[in-house]
Amino acid sequence: MRRLSFWLWTMLGLLAAVASIAFANVIAARFAPRFDVTASGEHRLSPRAEVVLARLSAPARLIVAADFQRVSPEAFRDTNDVLDRFTRTGKLELALIDLGSPAGQKQYQDILAELIARDRSELQSQAAAVRSAATAASEVAAWTQTALSRTLDDLRSALPQGTSGPVQQARAALEQRAAGARIAGRDLAGALAKIEEPLNNRIGDLELPATDRASDALRRDIRTAADQVSQIVGEVRRLSRQSELGDPFTSRATIASDAIAKQRDRLSVIAESLARLPRPGVLRVASALRQSAAAIIVPPTGSRLTAIPLEELFPAREIVLSAGARADNRRRVEEFLTASLASTLLEKPPIAVFVHAEERPYVLDAPFLEHLRSGLLMKGIDIAEWSVLLEPEPSGLARLDPSRSRPAVYIVLPPDSTTAARPGEQRGGIERSQRLGGAVDKLAADHQNILLSLNPSIQRTYGDADPFLPVLQRFGLESAAGKPLFTERFDQGKREVETDRTVIAGSASGTGSTADRPEPGTNPVFGAIRGLPTYLPWPIGLKPAPNIASAATPLLQVPGDDSVWGESSWLLIWQTPRAQRAALAGSPKFDPGKDDRGPWWVAIASEIPASAAAPAQRMLAVGSSGWFFDSLTQPGVQVDGRVVSPFPGNQELFDSSVYWLAFADDLIAQSPQASSVPLIASIDPARLLWLRLIIIFGLPLCVLALGVVHRAVFG
Repeated sequence: MRRLSFWLWTMLGLLAAVASIAFANVIAARFAPRFDVTASGEHRLSPRAEVVLARLSAPARLIVAADFQRVSPEAFRDTNDVLDRFTRTGKLELALIDLGSPAGQKQYQDILAELIARDRSELQSQAAAVRSAATAASEVAAWTQTALSRTLDDLRSALPQGTSGPVQQARAALEQRAAGARIAGRDLAGALAKIEEPLNNRIGDLELPATDRASDALRRDIRTAADQVSQIVGEVRRLSRQSELGDPFTSRATIASDAIAKQRDRLSVIAESLARLPRPGVLRVASALRQSAAAIIVPPTGSRLTAIPLEELFPAREIVLSAGARADNRRRVEEFLTASLASTLLEKPPIAVFVHAEERPYVLDAPFLEHLRSGLLMKGIDIAEWSVLLEPEPSGLARLDPSRSRPAVYIVLPPDSTTAARPGEQRGGIERSQRLGGAVDKLAADHQNILLSLNPSIQRTYGDADPFLPVLQRFGLESAAGKPLFTERFDQGKREVETDRTVIAGSASGTGSTADRPEPGTNPVFGAIRGLPTYLPWPIGLKPAPNIASAATPLLQVPGDDSVWGESSWLLIWQTPRAQRAALAGSPKFDPGKDDRGPWWVAIASEIPASAAAPAQRMLAVGSSGWFFDSLTQPGVQVDGRVVSPFPGNQELFDSSVYWLAFADDLIAQSPQASSVPLIASIDPARLLWLRLIIIFGLPLCVLALGVVHRAVFG
């Protein structure tokens, strides 16, 4: 009986254990709890991803179409792990289509048809608008070949008889312009016939009119013709003002120039109407769709489809299996997904306008800005370049946003004010600084939003005004651009002076509040860079100007210290390469009569509130230059077999600054790359004091208390 009872209870225990395990597995499968206890948050979504997903009004859809037999199993597993984190939030629906099977091919064609059907009505209306513009332009082309050429020939016949210099020159000019008019009309007529090819574009059996390619090509040809007609107008008007050609000719030339100008204006209006055509969502991903393999994000609202390169979702096997690369690959996939989703949330995505005072364009091709440009484009942010020496206003901005409805963020690249005019150039550093400072101040007067970086100013050293002082004062700021910050340190008894500095937002030495330094943290940019090292070459101190109605928020601060000062005699070290500075005799030291002590702000966000006459306006000033170049933002240090960025704050500061200046505050948060390596933050002095007191006095007191309790209980 006892043995039977034993086996009975044993079986009941086993059944209860099996039932408990089965029940636990059912619950786990249904709710799938996951806990990430890694310091770097390797298995959870980044704050930026969570912010972007929270902004989605309904689930977005990610369509991944590929031949998965050719995808690395390791890459597929890692990417699927990231996708699982997104889909668990309920804000992303995933469709994986295997193009290696006939069923997958059919499913892909069905999805292509669905995407094209979303924009079919807009595509058809745009195709009709392009054809209508082509018809109107063809009428002008015919007029240019016949009526305009005849008008110029008639004017040539109306010239007075004679062989005087002005008459001969006018006759030759009109003859040349008449021939040019016939050529311009013929070229335009030939260009108009080419628009049918993109308008009849197909992907497989599906019609997909490439209205963007057709309108761009047509607009370019029409503007070329308009420029040629405009030159004819200018020539005829010039001749109409020459009294030696006789009153009959000049009166006829005046009438003819006005008639020709009307046709030129007609061409300009046609080109402008084409420039205002929005780009349908399906055409944004047309190149990916043509490759028969794509990753497309379909937003819950709107038509801003976004394509993600498949090689970013599924990198090659050798990349995935390299040392420490798996975590980095997962973060890169998460960053691409987050940026792509964020770009769909921006109804009017911002345009980053790089402003400089160089005598040739360089931003769009500079290798040291390659990753910066790629990151902006990945986020749906277009890029324009403006040299204030070459153009009165940014032509690239007018091309990207002719209606000026999108927010523009002007990113200022300051020149070196200490340089003389180089060979082939006409302006030295001081003149270029003044031109750029005047242009930036005009932008501020026009209520534009500005990301301002500062270089040390030779003008301030000479006692003159800094060119950027007016724009800083508009936002209630001042700079010590004539006294960059130097740091003294000793290495094995040898004194060295550093001109660069690493600053950590929210560090123990940079917090606190005073009457002229408000408490940080009221700006979302501060939250994005908090605790991250930010490297600033040649930092410059900033401070608030008194009695200015703007809200300034400190982001980065260099604390006051005996080893840090604002140096007035900096020019020699500035002009000496870093490798040669050790050979300089007598490195700078703090001079109480000339130099300054801290603390200093080195990055400040300032906002002018909206009023009845103007909208709110923002500027973010950083007392450094080159801090967002690829050399500082891209990975460069190996940690635990992985190559990571030693200064993640630089990239985070740039990304969050662009969003903040575009008034997209809801998209500001730390990215996955910011936490790729766990960082040990500085301890607040007050907290450090309490920890020391607990260690010194707390443990002995606890032991004493336990002894008292033991004596009271056991005697």
